[in-house]
Amino acid sequence: MKKCAVINDLSGFGKCSLTAAVPIISVMGSEVHPLPTAVLSNQTAYGSWKSVPLTDAMPKFIFEWEKLDVNFDAIMTGFVADEKQLEIINSFIEKFKKEKTVLVVDPVMADNGSFYCGYTGTMCEKIREICFKADIITPNIAELAYLADEEYSENFDDIKAYALKLRNQGMKSIVATGYKSGNKISNIVFDDSGVSISESNLYGGYYSGTGDILSSIVTGGILRGMPLFDAVSLAGSFISKVICCMEKSNSIANHNDGIDFEEYLGDLL
Repeated sequence: MKKCAVINDLSGFGKCSLTAAVPIISVMGSEVHPLPTAVLSNQTAYGSWKSVPLTDAMPKFIFEWEKLDVNFDAIMTGFVADEKQLEIINSFIEKFKKEKTVLVVDPVMADNGSFYCGYTGTMCEKIREICFKADIITPNIAELAYLADEEYSENFDDIKAYALKLRNQGMKSIVATGYKSGNKISNIVFDDSGVSISESNLYGGYYSGTGDILSSIVTGGILRGMPLFDAVSLAGSFISKVICCMEKSNSIANHNDGIDFEEYLGDLL
């Protein structure tokens, strides 16, 4: 089986990060090897949470992995708890990214035009550096703007210009996620094939964890041998279907709880 290292947090509530990546990549046929950045009582959108950063433990874990002489077919990164963890992740990439290892970076740092709590300008610059080492990045619209050092915009022409600017600077494949237009939501792929738009129906409002689900499905799809656009389209249609079913069944209590993807994991087999 192909092996995927996932560097992300573990949240007790919120259906995101590792609680999304482990089942999704597993059901798509690859081994998941988690390297937790932090353990959270619940993900940060709830407004109140407790977090235990694992900054000091991460190098010790990595040292043990080196002793196992392991190789990864993919590495996926997400939420970090502090600036030092970005240096650790950089070191991890240098150690474990081989010629054929696919590096997928979800540059978690912002949404709706604002940085997440605790994320500094220096941290975002280091995330940007890691993005230039990636084979695929999956920023939302706000993160894309920050990576391009541009003003936040929801205008399609601006989004396209920001992504092409980064591509011209040497960034590889970019999946700009969550572009909304009318009753549609799109994920836009910028790669060597050009610009491709994967469109799905938009249901309801904001749901936590959908970005993590998308990145996980994209990574699982790439490991399965799918073209990037096909993997992105699968992720979009999967998320749209789950939300549609939740809306129809009135099973929504708190959007911060995330979506009920567990019931539909069979669709990803």
